[in-house]
Amino acid sequence: MIDQQTKTQLQEQYQEIKPMLKQKFPDIEEQELSKVQSDPDGFVQTLAQKTTQPTEQIEQQLKQLVSSSS
Repeated sequence: MIDQQTKTQLQEQYQEIKPMLKQKFPDIEEQELSKVQSDPDGFVQTLAQKTTQPTEQIEQQLKQLVSSSS
């Protein structure tokens, strides 16, 4: 589960990080990408299923994206 600070940053910075998410996860569909704002944990689960990466690894990548865009 994503920590609250990262969730908030993902939601607030969605427009800035959206292109980075598309680049990092090219198989993600637009409707799945929109989950970042409404359901960040669900987004992580979707990515984990699509990429077969562990959820912890995806959470770490999202955390890095958010911190690098700040």
